[in-house]
Order: sequence, then C-alpha cells, then structure tokens
Amino acid sequence: MNKYFSAILVLLCALSMQAQVNVSDALKPSQQHRLSVIPTTNKEPKEVVRLSHMFVTKGGIRLGGADQGLIGSDDHGYATYHLDKKYAKMSFWFGSAKQGGGKTSKAILTIEADGRRIFDKPVFNTSVPEFITLNVSGKDSVTFKVLIGTIDVALAYLQLWKEGETVVAPQLDYDLPEGRAQLVEQIMPYFTKGTATAIHEPYPTSYSVAKSEFPDSEKNISIGRHTFTSGLKMANYEGLCDESSGDAYFWLRKKYDKLSFIVGPRDNKSSNASAWLVVYGDKNKILYEEIVRQTDLPRQVVLDVAGQERLQFSCEYRSSEFLGGITFGVVDIYAYTKGYADIPKEGVVNVNKDEITKLPSPCALMSNIKPYSVHGFANPDAVRFSGESSYITFSMGGEKFSEGLILTTGKKLFGDQVEAYMTFDLAGEFDYISFYAGMLTKHRALDDDRILVYADSVLILDTMVYCTWPNQYFELPLNKCRILKFAKRGNPATDRQCYIGVGDIALYRGKPVQNDLFYHEKPDCPDEIDLIDLCEKPYFHYVGRYLSTLTNFDFNDCFKNGSTKREYFRMKDGSQIYKGVMLEANMPLALESVTVTDAVMMCLIGAGSAIGSSNVSAYTGVSAGAGLAGDIAILHLMNNKSGGQASVVSFNPFGEYKSLTFSVANKSEYWDDVDMVLSLGERKDHHFRLNVIADQRIVKQIDLYNRMEPQTFTVPIYNCRQLTFWLEPGDVRSGQFVLYDMTVSKSSAPVETEAKKETKEEQKEEEGVFLPQRNNMEKTTEAVYDAQH
Repeated sequence: MNKYFSAILVLLCALSMQAQVNVSDALKPSQQHRLSVIPTTNKEPKEVVRLSHMFVTKGGIRLGGADQGLIGSDDHGYATYHLDKKYAKMSFWFGSAKQGGGKTSKAILTIEADGRRIFDKPVFNTSVPEFITLNVSGKDSVTFKVLIGTIDVALAYLQLWKEGETVVAPQLDYDLPEGRAQLVEQIMPYFTKGTATAIHEPYPTSYSVAKSEFPDSEKNISIGRHTFTSGLKMANYEGLCDESSGDAYFWLRKKYDKLSFIVGPRDNKSSNASAWLVVYGDKNKILYEEIVRQTDLPRQVVLDVAGQERLQFSCEYRSSEFLGGITFGVVDIYAYTKGYADIPKEGVVNVNKDEITKLPSPCALMSNIKPYSVHGFANPDAVRFSGESSYITFSMGGEKFSEGLILTTGKKLFGDQVEAYMTFDLAGEFDYISFYAGMLTKHRALDDDRILVYADSVLILDTMVYCTWPNQYFELPLNKCRILKFAKRGNPATDRQCYIGVGDIALYRGKPVQNDLFYHEKPDCPDEIDLIDLCEKPYFHYVGRYLSTLTNFDFNDCFKNGSTKREYFRMKDGSQIYKGVMLEANMPLALESVTVTDAVMMCLIGAGSAIGSSNVSAYTGVSAGAGLAGDIAILHLMNNKSGGQASVVSFNPFGEYKSLTFSVANKSEYWDDVDMVLSLGERKDHHFRLNVIADQRIVKQIDLYNRMEPQTFTVPIYNCRQLTFWLEPGDVRSGQFVLYDMTVSKSSAPVETEAKKETKEEQKEEEGVFLPQRNNMEKTTEAVYDAQH
C-alpha cells in the first residue's frame, strides 16, 4: 500500500515541477495591436478561445487579421512579450478563430524571438488545430504577428516551460470514439461553407460547444422516400453569373481506417440537374468523386481513410436546366477504427425494402409508394393524386381518377423544352403493372404525344397517346425492377402542349388479376336519359374556326347545357335550341387559322397523304362497321390534305347504354364566294359526312348539307365509354350543325340500324360487359421485353 502512495506522491511532485506559465494569465504584452487576451480564469462563456471555429479552450490569445481596404493592408495584429531569458520552451495550439470568409481565406502567422523568425506558417479558414513546441532558450522577447489575409488567428494554451520541464500538450475538448463514430452526431464538422448544411436530430450533446454556436443545421432529409436524420445536406444551383457550391470539414486526427456513407438526391422537383460529390483527404487528395443525378437511387459508399488528418466533403456544380439545381444528401456517415468488422457493403441501397415488402398484391401504386423525383411543367404536388379524397381528382377521357399522375411538358421563358417524368422506387418487389393512359380532359391543347415507361433502364412501353382516343389500358412486365419511370418528351414545336394522364396504376406480384382497388364515382344511370344531363358537358370538343390564337373564344359558344333560357342556339328558321352541341368543319382563312401544332389533331407519323381504308384502324384506331365503304383514312384526320379542319365532340356514357337517339339540324349556312363565281352564281350545296363512333368503331355515317331539314337517328353504341361525333372536313367550310335531343337508352337500337357484330368481344360489349381498351398497334409484350434483355 505504501508503494502506491509513494508512486502518487512522485507523480504529484513531477506535476508540480512542471510549473508551466500561461502567457494569457502571467504576462502582459509590451506592444500590441488588434490583440484579445482571454485568461484561463475567465468565467464569461463569451470570452473563450476558439480554434478552427469550434474547438473551445478557456485561455489564450487572438490576433486580428489584416484589413484588406485600399490603405489597410498593413493593419495586422501583433503582440510582443518579454521573457527575460527565463524559459526554454514555448508551446501552444493554433488555428483560425471564429470569423467570416471563404474556404480559401487565410492569414500567415509568424513568431520572432529577439528579432529572428522562429515560426512561419499559413493558417486557413479550413485548417485543423495544430500543437507546436518552439525553442526560446535564452530569448529575451517573442513577437507574434498575423500577416496578410482577413481571418483572425487563435493561440490556445500558450504556455512557457523552464529548463528541465517536460512539455505536455493540453488536451482539447475533443474525444474521438473508438470502434465506430458517427460524423455530425459524434464528430461535428468544424467548418461548413456555402450550401453545405449539417443534419442532426436532436442537437449533439457530446460537445461543450453551446447550442447557439453549432453550425446551421436541419433536422432531416428525405432521400428515396426515406427519412434520414444525420449527415449533410448539400446543394448546387446555377445562378445568373456563377454556380453555387458547398463544403464541410471534419477532423479525424488520423484515428480511423474506413469511412462509409449513403449518398443520394433529395426527393425533388427535378430540373434535370447533376452535381459532383468529391471527398478530399489531406493535401487535397481525392478519395472519392462521383456524379449525383436527380433520378439516382441512394447508394452506399465505403472509403479508405487510413492516416487522414481531416476530410472535406464538397459538392461542385455540373449541369442543370436554366437557373435550376440539385440538393442531395450525404447521410449516415460513419468512421471506423482499424479492425472494426461490421462495415456495410458498397452498392445501391434498398432503403424501403422492408416497408414495400409488406404491401399486398395487387396494390395501388400512388397511395402506397410516393415518387422520389418529379419533372415537368407543373408543380409536383399538382400532378400527383394518391386517392386521399374522391374530390381530389383529374379528368381523363371524361372519367375522374383520384389515383394517378399527370405528365406535363412545355416551354420556359427562353424557349427551353421541359420534359416530364415521374420516378418511383419499387424495391424490386413487383412483376407486373397495369394502368390507363389518356389525354387530360380539361387541358385544351389539341395535340398527340408519346408516353414512355421504363423499368430500370429498359424501355417497356413507347406508344402514341392520341387526344381523340378513349383511355387506353396497359399491362406491362416489370421484371422486379427498382426504378419505375413514366415519361413524356413533349413537342418542342409548340408552346401549348398536351398533358397525358396515367390513372389506376396497380402493381402485382405475378401476373395481373382482377381487383377492386380503385373507385370511380359514376352518376345515376336511369334506363333513359339525355346525354348532356348524364355527362353535364362533353369532355372533348373541337371547332377549328373558333379555336384561334387571335380570338378570345369560349367553347361554351358551341355548347349549351339547357340550364338557362338566356343561352341557346338560334336556328336559321328562328327556333331556339337550349341544349345541344355545335360542329363546323372549317377551311381556315389567314386570320382564322390556328397554329400548326394546335390544328393537327392526329399525328400520323410516316402515314403520308394517301392511306387505304385497310390502314385506318392501324393509324387512327377507328374501325368501320359492316356496309360502310369508301376510303375513310383522311376523313379521320383533323386536317385533311387541303387544309380542311374537322370538328369533333366526345362524351363518356360510362359503359351503361346500348343505343343513342339524336337529332341534327343546320343552324346557319355557309356559301363560298369563290365557289359562287366559278359556278356562275349557282349555289352548290356541299355535303359533309358526320361519323358517329362508339369506342373507336364507326356505328353510323350521315351526310349533312346546308339545305337539309332536321333529321333524327337511332344508333347502337354498344355500352361504349367514348361516344364521338366527327364531322369531316370538305373542300369548303361547312355550315354550322347542331346536335340536340340526344337520348341514351339501355335498350338496344332497332335491328335494321345495327352494325354487324363481327367478334365475340363486340357481342360482350353489347351485352353490357366493358372490356378495357388495348393499344393493339404499339403495346409492348413480354416477348419484346425478353428480347430487350
């Protein structure tokens, strides 16, 4: 026992012999400028020495950097202390003090002893603290100077040692954990700049730094629709004159062997931006550099950091749309001492695997899995519908969908084309997907566009969506992909572009099966009802002469719903029709002509001007009923080869009705002046053909002309969901024809007016069974998918 007491006594004696002198306590400067002295006995929390912005000690000095004004470059801080040749060694920690400036801001610290320089070193804003011991034996005075630069320099634990005393480096309040250490939570960034922000929740308590002194931070970041609560948020964006960047620095003190982190884009409204993530070690050695894109999945990275004193995480601008940018996260950052076994493996991280595995099959996509990257012309929240309410819907093909998405393309102010896409992480859980696609009902951009669907990098669907078609149903193989992407490139030739809707998106393990995942509100459907009362209004209506960029035209001028006696069509005989729709085929004049992209309703790529009737179904989706002869290809284009514009109106009878009875009458005549001259004053009554089409199948063709009397027709409509009236263009402008007294019935039409039922599918439709419309021309099959693999 006495041996232990003796050892303790020897140790205490040895410590008492090391009676080092703290300069900030014991000595006063003989000369000074821009000097702050903080005694070790000072209890004021604001009066501390701060090394590298964060590491706090209770005693030391701080020297102000030189001002960089026109005449202030020599206004640097300095201090001279007299030692009277009493000391042999001088030791201290030094680093940058808390002050503004960029990551390249610096100052130069020099120390002179009796007029001879004994220390000369630059100090950067990003420098880590260093411990220095200098020989001052026999020196009468020392002078500390800060040269050039604008940052302040701090010297903490500035101590003097007499001959025979052993220099001991005081420990900073900065203990590094053994095994695994979490950066930000356990090892704070000592310097952040630009767009780099710490993420932590709650505030780390492992430091003596006051919470108010902790770097700017956020509580969490969402990557791949998973919330991370520790790491770094980094951002890059393009400015008018420059690009942004961000940096974060950590002091590892050469203690760790490996480093791991997850990197990925924050769930975003995409601007097709990308940035470089670069990790630097000592002497700016690059340890890691990779591109982060806004459609990337989060990935795990593991680095060798053995022997590294510090780390720098840097985000650097790469590319973006005009004034766009990217925000990404570097999260779950861990450092490991040598020999630590449980280090994660590199590769793409399946952060939502456990959650998505629990989803049933089939399941609705939009209400269960949120997109992690959305790009388009509209706000992401406005184009995503997750089924929260039957009153939050979008209309497609005359039907309301509460679950789905909208792909919006367009042009920016300076003409840059904005493509649209929405991406989801499916965690590799599903084999098939089904959905409906069609043109948005209320967006009056009369154009067609292609919808693209990708499973990872494989294109599994590339097909045209026509604005005049009913909603199309698709079933596609996913092959357990991670990334599901719906995309639309848009039409750069026009400013006002069509929007494509995708609704009732279902995911399946195995092949698709019947399900009741989606609810569609449908009006009461009595045995007989007026078509306009049933549908309230047409969901598609085109009258070319009125749709002009030079006129302020309201389509209600061509549609009356019968709700008021103040609105009506005045017919040429003076009668009034309060409920009906008007069609007029047009030969546009210069001022009435619509733009090319607005006028072309059907975009027949490669079709040419001469198409036989056998090609009509392939290109337009319209098939002729029995006994309907003639070349009808050009008749189903909105613009014919002479520039004539068709007129079209479509309703959705909800698949409930077998027949339609309607009347058609001429509202006003049109006589072509040129035609009158060529025919020597004789008025030629031109004929125009009206097609009645039920789900892309012509059920009636009617010749209309200016002098016609009102006529009534009854036609079968085969429980269709798209009932279309299509007035073909002719050689001259047509008169204005009004369709009215349109009554749908659950009873079949008279046999003599029925078109021949050619297939079992049509027979089922007549019996009231609605079969989903399939894109027979361009749908992608399993065989195509397998071939791509």
